[in-house]
Amino acid sequence: MRQIVAYGLIILRGSLYVIFLVLVTSPLTGRSEEPVPIEQPDAQLRVTGKLAKLDIAAGKGMLLTDLEKPIFFRLDRPDLLERFSIGDRVTMQLDEEGRVLKVIETLPAEVHEPPPPAK
Repeated sequence: MRQIVAYGLIILRGSLYVIFLVLVTSPLTGRSEEPVPIEQPDAQLRVTGKLAKLDIAAGKGMLLTDLEKPIFFRLDRPDLLERFSIGDRVTMQLDEEGRVLKVIETLPAEVHEPPPPAK
C-alpha cells in the first residue's frame, strides 16, 4: 500500500505569495509491499517457410525458412497439418517448447516489376 505525501513551499515575491505543492507517493511504514505478478500469455514464435519434413506418427517435423534455417517442431495435434504436404509454404505459431499451436497456408510473396522511370 502507498501513501501520498504533500510537500509545500511558500515564497514571498514582493506583495505576492507563490505556493509550490509537490505530491509524492511513498510506501507506508511497517507494511511490506509484495510485487504483483503480471499474467503473460504463453510465449509464441511465428515462423514462415516450406514444410521440409513431417512425421505425424512420431509427432515431429521441420520447417525450412526463407533463409534456409531449419526450425524443428513438435506436433501434439496431427489435425493441424493433415491438409498440408511436404513443400507447402506455411506459417506456424510455436510455443516456447516448439509445439505447434496454429498453422496457416502462406502464399508466396508477389513480386512486381518496378514502374518505368518517369520522363
